[in-house]
Amino acid sequence: MKTKISILIVATITLFVSGCSVVKPGTHAMKWKPYGKGLQTEEVFKDGVVWHMPWNGVVRYNVQWQTFTENVAILTKDELHIPITVSVTLRPIQAELAQLELEVGQDYYQNVVKPEFVSLTRNIFAGYEYKVVSPKSPEIEAAIYRQLVTNIEGKHLEIDNITIDHIKYPPVVTSAVDRKLAVEQDIQQKDYEIQIAEKQAEIQRTLAKGQRDAQQIIDAGLTQKYLQYKALEVQDKLTTSPNTKFYFVPMGKDGLPVIVDTGERGN
Repeated sequence: MKTKISILIVATITLFVSGCSVVKPGTHAMKWKPYGKGLQTEEVFKDGVVWHMPWNGVVRYNVQWQTFTENVAILTKDELHIPITVSVTLRPIQAELAQLELEVGQDYYQNVVKPEFVSLTRNIFAGYEYKVVSPKSPEIEAAIYRQLVTNIEGKHLEIDNITIDHIKYPPVVTSAVDRKLAVEQDIQQKDYEIQIAEKQAEIQRTLAKGQRDAQQIIDAGLTQKYLQYKALEVQDKLTTSPNTKFYFVPMGKDGLPVIVDTGERGN
């Protein structure tokens, strides 16, 4: 008797456990009755426990934003092959989960979005030359986004954004860019050196001008009377020397006193 009761309890617990499904946060679910009416679209269950008969189940959908990344080989307008990495972020429209399940299914990205996404990426990149691909990335992303939204309209999905994650240029392009940058750096260095040289030349010109102006001031001050005055100062100092004898001729041909050393020295 006890054995039968134990078996009954275990069966009841098993039936109870198998008759419920847990819906995690960020996920919505609908009941699925494979032996009855099929997908039950009347009610969509959010996070929590969904009770149902053991032979029935639920269909779950992640309604959070999901990012899908693709590596795409593109051909630019100037016929350069470039591998790029692009991403699209999307999610199901929560109010249209039943239609999404019935018309598209849970493989909506692989079946609907990916083919359009990859094709649009190639087509839009083909309208740009390789040298403007990087600086015009925001413009390209916006163009892909607008067209992709149009192309999947009615598929019960919403797109958040398109992102160009990586652009891998061929070695010949990167080498050319490196050379260009090296040349530009060298030009900048030369310009800097020229600026320094010009500044140094300006300093030298300023110093020379100052010296010239100073000399002009000195020359302007060396008048005949001033020179005579300085000559008289020298004469006065020489007359006080005990060891030297000089004769002074009052005026030379230039108007200055002439000093004649007699060669005599005091004992």
